[in-house]
Amino acid sequence: MGVNRPVEGKKSEEQMMGMSNTELAPLGGAFGAQALAQMSGSMQRQAGREIERVQAQALVADTREQGRALLTNTALNNVGALSALEQHLIQVAPLGEARYKHIVDS
Repeated sequence: MGVNRPVEGKKSEEQMMGMSNTELAPLGGAFGAQALAQMSGSMQRQAGREIERVQAQALVADTREQGRALLTNTALNNVGALSALEQHLIQVAPLGEARYKHIVDS
């Protein structure tokens, strides 16, 4: 794999725009703080409430996603354990194979 380098004599997109990736949005929310500082008190409160609402929604969405991941992980582990047990029981007591499969598949 090669490194993408600008063609000699041509400017990169960043050079044409006059900024680097780190200049697009200052770190630490400085742009938001500057914008809030220029607003009236009531607009600052309204923006603050909206920001808190968006952050709360993001937290709820993240919690839901983490919950789904946990449930999926648990289900996959249980399926693996049941399948391994089914395979073991088929070797130990082959006459029960149909019943083992029925129980594990249900």
